Amino acid sequence: MPKINLRKYETVLSTFGNIFEWYSFALFMPFLPVLSKQFFPMENAVFARLLTFFALSIGLFMRPFGAIIFGPIGDKFGRQKAISFSILLMAIPTICIGLLPSYHDIGIASPVILIFLRALQGISLGGEYTAAMVHLVERAPANRRGFYGSWSDGGSQIGVLIGGQALVMLYSFYGEHEIYSFAWRAPFLLAIVLLPFAFMVPNQNGQSKKKFKEPLLKTVLEHKKEAGCTIAITAFSAVGFYTLFTFLPYYLVSNNILTLKQATQCSVASNMLIIVFILFFGYLSDKFKRKPFMIFGISGVSLVTLLMFVLQKNSFSYWFALQFLYGFFMGAYYSSRAAFFAEAFPTKIRCTAVSLSLSLAQAIFGGLTPTVMSFCQEYSNFLAAVPILIVAAMAIYAISLLEDRTGKDLV
Repeated sequence: MPKINLRKYETVLSTFGNIFEWYSFALFMPFLPVLSKQFFPMENAVFARLLTFFALSIGLFMRPFGAIIFGPIGDKFGRQKAISFSILLMAIPTICIGLLPSYHDIGIASPVILIFLRALQGISLGGEYTAAMVHLVERAPANRRGFYGSWSDGGSQIGVLIGGQALVMLYSFYGEHEIYSFAWRAPFLLAIVLLPFAFMVPNQNGQSKKKFKEPLLKTVLEHKKEAGCTIAITAFSAVGFYTLFTFLPYYLVSNNILTLKQATQCSVASNMLIIVFILFFGYLSDKFKRKPFMIFGISGVSLVTLLMFVLQKNSFSYWFALQFLYGFFMGAYYSSRAAFFAEAFPTKIRCTAVSLSLSLAQAIFGGLTPTVMSFCQEYSNFLAAVPILIVAAMAIYAISLLEDRTGKDLV
């Protein structure tokens, strides 16, 4: 029998597990208008919108708890265990959302249960995503860590793409009324395909045989500079990602600028470009270092965001083209991020440090993005672009403070 390349096998499994994990978590975004009518059908449109955004954001607010739970598991008992447990915690709540009766069926219990299930999804993602990220970077050759690591963010974007495409596919078989009525449940029930991945990732590089004299979280605090910079850099992706895939579709549909189908098509096209350029620039980052691509991406997204809200037009082609550009620059930013973060921390605390830093940034900045941008946009279109500009400046400054360890040994 041919010998299995364990490194490639692990890369494939980690990537596919990450894809379906993110598919399950990201389904909330394209289906947000549908879920709002199913679970928050209130007469006060503003209050209903805020509750809908809260249900979405609670998943982000809970991510630090996932990092606190699964980060130490990954550092002490192996990355595989953290990945496996968190995958189970994602699959089961997602399937339950697909089975959950609507507000019209069981009243207030329906949105309460939905928010609880979304919270469990957030805890799961706080553990699996960064454990898989660290796992891929650690198993890569020293001169390929950027490319291998790019598959973690690439996989997450593929999952988001499949989630958006699920809504597009529904339009091939059902009308809009049927989608809002019952067909929306099918993509959530498909999360059952995630379950096998909980048992398939081999445990190769855990820390289970080591004893730690100091608590992990205390050791993480000894790397305050690295953690603070990681939070600042992730703040940009949090605001940028949820602007593109959450606030923008909801804004375009609710203001009758685009239809739900058109808004989804724009998001899917942007998502596809993000995936391609994450991997492309991830490959180049091993040859030309990490920082240039991250700064290039941040600068480009900031410019496109200004164009979106300052030169706003009611045109499908206009929004399609700008979101296409947005995806190109986001791909450049994401490309070497995984390796850049993993290389900043020592092995014994890497899983905890990266998980906690990313999750805190996502909770604070990503969780507030839809609500803050909605509030800003009520006053002026230019003001809606300000959150991106602020976190972009923070991220570029943080990148300048950290060493670019491309090609160097992990500590």
